Amino acid sequence: MNARQPSAHHIHSVIDLWLGEQLRRRRKALGLPLLPVAQACGISVSLLSQLERGLRSISMRTLEALATELQLPMETLVRNTRHSDATAEVDGAVVRAGSHRRIDLGDKGIHKENLTPPAATGRVEMYRAEIEPGGSTGDELFFTHKGEQVGFVIDGQLELFIEDRLLKLQAGDSFCYDGSTPRRWRNPGATLTTVLWAITRSTFSVPPPSHSKGKTP
Repeated sequence: MNARQPSAHHIHSVIDLWLGEQLRRRRKALGLPLLPVAQACGISVSLLSQLERGLRSISMRTLEALATELQLPMETLVRNTRHSDATAEVDGAVVRAGSHRRIDLGDKGIHKENLTPPAATGRVEMYRAEIEPGGSTGDELFFTHKGEQVGFVIDGQLELFIEDRLLKLQAGDSFCYDGSTPRRWRNPGATLTTVLWAITRSTFSVPPPSHSKGKTP
């Protein structure tokens, strides 16, 4: 093999490069230096620089924090990671199987597909998440600014923590919650979990406010 041959994580690397470029452009458009952005997101300047250049894979929590700090909706970052206009049909009203926009968060064991066609108005977004055994959003709760969220477990198991409540869900179960409710979720099983989510309006995930920062959406 050629020494420059892409590794098995080639798709992840392409996504990292694309995400990094979007974050860098947005930061520069806002006129923000690296240091205050890194400090606000709880990461080092060195890490932020590497993320912007696509040299490191970005975690879900860091991506959410950066999206919030840069006032950039998560769906904007997901858009076009695996979708091109050539695969959209009927003026963007149809996207064929295998062509949906995709983002892989390998460090969390989460793989998301945005199933919403480009022609949709944005009032409702639909996602499919595949969660590897043990995969999770992390130990911290998070919330979304606005919108109702409804989910359906297609395969596997899902543990949904909503504030101090634990909901144990199986294939065939559906659920809903208000987007402003702090939560987290994980796959406690030994097999892949697949969940379908419908989210109203344009929303993006952020960590819940700390005691020192009383921000509310």
